[in-house]
Amino acid sequence: MARFRNGASVNTLSKTFGVTIRHINRVVTEERGQTKGRSTPSKTVAFRAPIGEIDTFLAGAAAVGITGSSQAFRVLLRMAAGLFELFPNQLDAFNRTVWLKGKELDLLNQLAKSVHRGKLRLSVDDRVLLAKSIDTNARLHEDLRGILDEAKSRRGYAVARLITAKEALR
Repeated sequence: MARFRNGASVNTLSKTFGVTIRHINRVVTEERGQTKGRSTPSKTVAFRAPIGEIDTFLAGAAAVGITGSSQAFRVLLRMAAGLFELFPNQLDAFNRTVWLKGKELDLLNQLAKSVHRGKLRLSVDDRVLLAKSIDTNARLHEDLRGILDEAKSRRGYAVARLITAKEALR
C-alpha cells in the first residue's frame, strides 16, 4: 500500500509482483475497506456433532479440493441457500468450458462478418437464427465468466500472489 500511496502506478505494481492489474486494484480496494467482504461482517458459529460425522464431511470436502473446515462449512451454507458452488477440483474444467464458449462466440461472429461482407449468402430466416445464436452465446459466455470469476475469488485463486502483492503494498 505504501508504494501505491507514494505514487507507484497500478501497471508498475502489476509487473513488479507478477499479478494482474485487477488483482492490484482488488488489494487496494480491500485495504481501503471498500470491499463487499468488509461491508458484510462475519459471525463465528459453534455447534456440536459427532467426530465421525465431521471427519466424514471434511474428507468429502477434501476430495473436491476444499482444504479447510471453515471453507467447507461455508460451502455447505451457500449450497443450502441454493447457491451454485464450483469446487476447486472443477475450476480447470469449468475454465476450459468458458474458454471454449468464448471461442464459439468468436466463430459465430466471424460467420456473421462473412454474411455482412457478402461472402456468404443466408436466407432472412437463417440470418435471424444466426443473430439469435450470437446473442444467446454471448449471454451464456458472460454468465459462465461471472460464475468462474466468483468461484475463483471465493476459492482464493492465486492467493499466494495476492498475499505477496498485498504485503508489498503495505
